[in-house]
Amino acid sequence: MPLNNRKVLFGLLGLIAACSIIFVVWPSVDLQITGWFFKGAGFPIAHNGPIEAFRLLLWDASLVVLALFLVMTLASAILRRPLLRLPLRTWAYGLTIYLLGPGILVNGILKAYWGRARPFSVSDFGGDRLFSRAYTISDQCSANCSFVSGEVAGSTAMAIGLWLILSAWRDTMPKAIHALLAAMIVAMPFVTGLQRVAAGNHFASDAILAGLFVALIAALLRPMLRPRP
Repeated sequence: MPLNNRKVLFGLLGLIAACSIIFVVWPSVDLQITGWFFKGAGFPIAHNGPIEAFRLLLWDASLVVLALFLVMTLASAILRRPLLRLPLRTWAYGLTIYLLGPGILVNGILKAYWGRARPFSVSDFGGDRLFSRAYTISDQCSANCSFVSGEVAGSTAMAIGLWLILSAWRDTMPKAIHALLAAMIVAMPFVTGLQRVAAGNHFASDAILAGLFVALIAALLRPMLRPRP
């Protein structure tokens, strides 16, 4: 494993460990952050039309990027040549991140079996369910639960995929345009996470850990990008 990738990998492991310790040892942090957005009897952001429309746009975009990586992986494998300046290994890398991150780890395992109730449904914010700290397996939710955020995981996978495409086309565009697009791509997971927390659909730990888990998977899979001998 290249030295730079080791640094990224250990850095992500350190961030996950630090965030996990904070949210497990001090679960009130989750409640306090959510409380910043709870007004009166609910979460006003959840009923904001333009913000909700933008959230759905990002969600649809993540599905489009997933479909793009699936199609281009298959096409590149069949045609046996790079497509849109990206070789097969890069398309397969982006697709695998989607499958292992948002697909299997987040939606297939964590959201399906950990049973954490969403913020709007816990008693602290007007609901009838009990709050459970991060990583705690609970019986307060039976399906599509809060731990961790599927949309943040999908947005993170999308950002990684778009970054791969942008990197391949970097020399074809002005630096200012490249910098703007790069900033927009990096901002996507953060914007998605902020909206999910502000709308009372996820706790901060759900959003932060979802992004970090997918980023960790991407770092672990990075050897896929090496050219074959």
